[in-house]
Amino acid sequence: MDFLMETALNMEKELNTIVKQILKSCRVQNVEEVNQALLAKPNICNKDTLASYVDKLLKLSTCNLANCQAAAVKIDQLKSERIEIQQTVIDLQNRQLQQFQETVEASVKDSVKTEITTWSEIVQKNVKSASATQSVKSVQKAVRSAVEDNVRSNNFIIYGCKEEDETYEYEGEEYDAVPENVTDTAKQLLNEIDINPRPQIVAASRLGTQKVDSASASKARPIKVTLASPEVVKLVLSKSSKLKEKSSAHWKCVYLAPDRSKEERAAHSKLVTELKQKISEDSCKYHYIRDGRIISVDKALSTTA
Repeated sequence: MDFLMETALNMEKELNTIVKQILKSCRVQNVEEVNQALLAKPNICNKDTLASYVDKLLKLSTCNLANCQAAAVKIDQLKSERIEIQQTVIDLQNRQLQQFQETVEASVKDSVKTEITTWSEIVQKNVKSASATQSVKSVQKAVRSAVEDNVRSNNFIIYGCKEEDETYEYEGEEYDAVPENVTDTAKQLLNEIDINPRPQIVAASRLGTQKVDSASASKARPIKVTLASPEVVKLVLSKSSKLKEKSSAHWKCVYLAPDRSKEERAAHSKLVTELKQKISEDSCKYHYIRDGRIISVDKALSTTA
């Protein structure tokens, strides 16, 4: 027979009915009160009544056993199907990763080809110049920069996310906590900003070396997260303001940023300093950074709009 939940529920109802009949015949409230001595009393149950109850329970047990065996078969079948689905998911993930790697390799090759062509024209125009060696170095620098920019465009940085793998004390002794899984942390963050479908996380890791002294241990290292494409990274960054709307204090302290180069970080830091100064000097306007410059909008005009 095939396992049916309806059959199991019907047997449960029938079993409860028989138990209630037995309790009523024995004039007791609980099953724990029923025993051999009680059933042997002539004024409690006669032989025919007991035989009827035994017959019903025997048939019900036989049917229940068959249904349980069918359930076991069904569970094995579901396990097999789950394993097949998991294998399919793994194959798809591997295929996506391979496609991503191929895309990156092709993009890098195109970037290198473009930069070499551009600088080749420059070298040809200045062939009589004594700076040929310097031009070659410039070509190399430009190529490296193009490759690095292409790789960074698939990344974003998480700041302010507390590190979990700290030591803790129990009964006077220090123990190491279970190391955090930064990929799970990144997944939780993507859930918080509600992006559908969920982006695939290619890699995630903390940046820098963990500090062991108490003075700097409170500052969490940023997390670099790699996604499948620059377009997905842009979408995540555009939704990052949702973190400020969360009721949890943990996510309100977290913010996202693009994976900038050293030069870009310095320029952005300068912009942030200028932004803070403008905010303190002119509170009648909203000030924010967009496209590498500071935008100021009159609050009254913004409210009217």
